[in-house]
Amino acid sequence: MTEKMTAIVLDVTKHSDRHDIVSVFSRLRGRISFLSPAGSGKAAALRRSRLLPLSVIESDIHFRATTELQRLGTFSLARVWTDIYFHPVKQLIALFLSEFLNRLLRASMPDEGLWHYIVDSLTLLDNMETGVSDFHITFLASLLPFVGIQPDSTLYAPGMVLNMQAGVFTDRIPPHRDYLSGDEARVAATLCKLNFSNAPALRLNGNLRHRILEGMLRYYGIHYPGTSNLRSLSVIHDLFH
Repeated sequence: MTEKMTAIVLDVTKHSDRHDIVSVFSRLRGRISFLSPAGSGKAAALRRSRLLPLSVIESDIHFRATTELQRLGTFSLARVWTDIYFHPVKQLIALFLSEFLNRLLRASMPDEGLWHYIVDSLTLLDNMETGVSDFHITFLASLLPFVGIQPDSTLYAPGMVLNMQAGVFTDRIPPHRDYLSGDEARVAATLCKLNFSNAPALRLNGNLRHRILEGMLRYYGIHYPGTSNLRSLSVIHDLFH
């Protein structure tokens, strides 16, 4: 069966001298892995340049139900990023986001709302002129409801703690160490209300940005194992410290 696929590239790994494995998050089928011709020469180099992580591609795919790895033939760019791969700060944020999303979406089913959120957010990043240094914080905060783990911040009152395992604000200390209290719980409640509309009011210094990012990744890691220990985290810390 042949169908048109639109997808976000998550990861490209070498499979052999002749093929790479391209992992994507597609709009209609969720995560899929493809065999993609590797090779050398100008045509191969152009193909690789269009399969960078977070590229949005479009292709007519002949899906075979009995094949674990589908084949990616001719494709085009559905969105052309004009700044993400060239602006030094945006480039590092894209590196961080691609690694995070690759871990988060390991076995994802189709979710058009999530797919559109990611593409719309990347479009915003590509066009941003100010506030870029807090983009990844806002992205992770706004992503929470799409992946089903956003705590209800309307229940928060001073003195409450955030039970990170249950994902709820409560006035009872849980019988484990995965909770935030005091100022950390208050900041968590504020982050639950953060989105790209009110993000310009966010004012973070390097140390606070570092602590917030580590706390958010710790929370994601509890619910989606593997998302907290990212290789690109140290690069992000060095950039914004």
